[in-house]
Amino acid sequence: MQQKKLLIILSRAPYGNAHSKDALDIALTAAAFEQEVALLFCEDACSILLNSQQPEKTGQKNLASICSALPMYDIETLYVEQRALKENGINASDLILPAHEVDQAAIASLIRESDIVLRF
Repeated sequence: MQQKKLLIILSRAPYGNAHSKDALDIALTAAAFEQEVALLFCEDACSILLNSQQPEKTGQKNLASICSALPMYDIETLYVEQRALKENGINASDLILPAHEVDQAAIASLIRESDIVLRF
């Protein structure tokens, strides 16, 4: 199987719908098939990487725990939108995994350089 560069963009709030969990499931599955996977967290999705989530109140699984498994699947290329961090009052040091902060120009480059882009 030819290796493809897959960029998965998460932009929605982590809970209240299945988009974020579906995106993470696809990332883990693609990585299991040895595809090169990068994740970009934009807008409200940046909060997925926070350790202070309490999804139990909504009856959903903690997505931060799924994210903590990403390195085990060799998914180590994570990006977060600088503007979203600022707008949501999140410091990069609050994230459970190291992520590269990117601006809009860098996001455009990531999209151009990827073979497949999925947005959730």
